[in-house]
Amino acid sequence: MKKLLLISASIALLTTVSFANPNTGCGLGSQIIKSQDSVLMQIFAATTNGTSGNQTFGITSGTSGCAKPSKIVSNEKVNTFVANNMDSLAVDISNGEGESIDTLATLLNVQDKTAFKATLQNNFATIYSSSDVTSAQVIDNIVTIAS
Repeated sequence: MKKLLLISASIALLTTVSFANPNTGCGLGSQIIKSQDSVLMQIFAATTNGTSGNQTFGITSGTSGCAKPSKIVSNEKVNTFVANNMDSLAVDISNGEGESIDTLATLLNVQDKTAFKATLQNNFATIYSSSDVTSAQVIDNIVTIAS
């Protein structure tokens, strides 16, 4: 039974192509697994994204179903941080405080962190404009609001 499941999963991984799923992000796994409507397939996609190590490259280059931020193209640390911490950053921005928002402020070299946090909190709905917002869109929205 395990062998059959492994073979089926391998075939699915090798023969399908898809767009990025908000739960699994972008990257190789999101590109090769067509149907991500089950938890198992989302786990396969996320595991492939994590083990292949290409998601960061996809974010910075705008490939593998990843969108490259248009406003911050030279700060790979910001791109990677936001992509890997979308949920915790959303919570921190909505609260106006937290480790994720502090780290983001540091990566962006923000001088007045208190004002930065308040501005992001007041504009949460603009930053996280939909449930399927991408990390690139979040970065663009933050830069636009914080400028």
